[in-house]
Amino acid sequence: MKRFEQKQAGLLTSSELKNFRGQLMYWIFILCLTVCVAIALIPAIWTVSSALKDSAEILDSSRFFPSSFSWSKLIGRLSSTWTSMNLSMPMVNTFIRSIGEVLFKIVICGLIGYSISKLKPAGSKALFVAIVWTMMLPSQIRMVSNYIGWMHYPFAADNGLGVNLLDTFWPFWIGSAADCFGILLFKNAFDGLSDSYVEAAKIDGATNVGIFFRIMAPLSMPIIIYQSIMTFNVGWADYMGPLLYLNKTKTVPLVLYLAKTTNVKMNDQFMAYVISCIPPLIIFIIFQKQILGGVNVGGVKG
Repeated sequence: MKRFEQKQAGLLTSSELKNFRGQLMYWIFILCLTVCVAIALIPAIWTVSSALKDSAEILDSSRFFPSSFSWSKLIGRLSSTWTSMNLSMPMVNTFIRSIGEVLFKIVICGLIGYSISKLKPAGSKALFVAIVWTMMLPSQIRMVSNYIGWMHYPFAADNGLGVNLLDTFWPFWIGSAADCFGILLFKNAFDGLSDSYVEAAKIDGATNVGIFFRIMAPLSMPIIIYQSIMTFNVGWADYMGPLLYLNKTKTVPLVLYLAKTTNVKMNDQFMAYVISCIPPLIIFIIFQKQILGGVNVGGVKG
């Protein structure tokens, strides 16, 4: 009961939790959330469990967990799967592609959002409306045009001109630099910062690029961290893009490599899935406070 009295205001207030009806609703919510968490975790637990089993144990439907577990067995399974499936090159390809997307999005989308928010050149409002409007277009209707565009970049026509960017990471990097949602997030973040920062920096002789990197970007670090992590995770798990644009072995990322790899043991396949989840999980654990946290940007005192 004391815990209910100390509860912060939410869907149910502390006064409502003092009666039987409020407490009943509270425990119903807790039960529903517990069921939802279990539904979300069971597939992940089953994948990890299958990765630690022998192939015969995986086919035994009566056994959910492996017959034995030890840290030495886990390390051995990780090492054997990494070696037998040759995961080094796909892992490196995925890192290069994902980190490149992060850098292009932070720099290019950030500069575009800064220009629309603070510099406001002629036609910036119409440009922002066009950017927001493109977010309404489903990605599926752009597949064919994007493929042709990357094949004959930047002319998007089979006229013997342009550069073929297929089987390179440039389609993903350029596409990340032109991400509408990223521009929108940066623009909204910069709208919340006082124009006095920009004016004071210009009086001191700073350039617009210098203002962005030295003032606006540090003050918008939470949105930059959020954008970086989300972009990295999306790029890491993307399947459709590599399936369309990447065919050569030297550029195939991990997700596509695992989908195309056949004639491997079932437990090795499951362990490869576990390995593919480790980098995004580590990044989330390290930066979860920055993702969920906020920042208070104060005004300029006269």
